[in-house]
Amino acid sequence: MKIFVASSRFTFFAAAICGVVAGCCSPGFFAKKSLSVPDTMPLGSISRAHWHMMETNGEAADFVIHYNEFTDNSSELTPYGRDHIAEIAARMSSSPFPVIVQRTLNNADPELDQVRRDLVVRVLTDLGNPDADQRTVVSQPYGNGINSMEGEMDNGQFRRIRGFNNGGNFGGIGGGIGGGGF
Repeated sequence: MKIFVASSRFTFFAAAICGVVAGCCSPGFFAKKSLSVPDTMPLGSISRAHWHMMETNGEAADFVIHYNEFTDNSSELTPYGRDHIAEIAARMSSSPFPVIVQRTLNNADPELDQVRRDLVVRVLTDLGNPDADQRTVVSQPYGNGINSMEGEMDNGQFRRIRGFNNGGNFGGIGGGIGGGGF
């Protein structure tokens, strides 16, 4: 009888240990996530590289001198063109981007393009950028830009979407702050 009691105590003890071990070794125990790894990525971490690339491309576009910054079919800079070259010269030492002089439409006058490039190089060199000759090229800009009619249409669409033409409310078409509609 004594052996039976001991064996029942041993059986109970062994079953308890197996239950604890089984509970510790169950998939639920090992499936618990570490608190050091967040469940979701921090806000903006996925799209940060995209926005950074857009910002870099925008800064590179600042170094484009468009053909409308020269007066008509000459190499003389407009007042805006002179201001733009001064801005480029101030930022050139801290930026890796090339200076692009936009060529004439359909590459119609390569000699004029070269004269404009030489003028830009001379101005940038005079303003303290000795590497202007290596960094200035005649090429097409990164984007084609828009004309005045396209800009007017874009502005109208922006104002309509933002609700500036809806009696002052900011909700756009169909409501928003202050009610209103069309």
